[in-house]
Amino acid sequence: MLLIVNASPWGSTLAHTAMRFARAALAAGAPLAAVYFQGDGVYNAWSGRARDAGAADLAAEWASLARQHDVDLLLCSAAAARRWDDAVEAAVPGPFRPAGLAEVVERMGESARVVSF
Repeated sequence: MLLIVNASPWGSTLAHTAMRFARAALAAGAPLAAVYFQGDGVYNAWSGRARDAGAADLAAEWASLARQHDVDLLLCSAAAARRWDDAVEAAVPGPFRPAGLAEVVERMGESARVVSF
């Protein structure tokens, strides 16, 4: 399965819902090959950004999920470049990595399901 996250970690609950969906799918035994963050979804990679006191640090949660389940975390390179001042490769925190549209389309073709939030 390929999961696509379009929403930032603030402003709506979609990014949090995507995280809960990913954890539930993995717990149920569904294979999750990658999570692709596009548009404002690339902000999910920013750990420690200003957030409400009760809000989770989604960057840390995605990183933990990636380490525990060997899931690739892919950031739309164009969206990240438009939103971050530094070069994309220098600004992207591990385990997130930039990915172009060609890689995502290839992953879609390899996936039994594509779920978008």
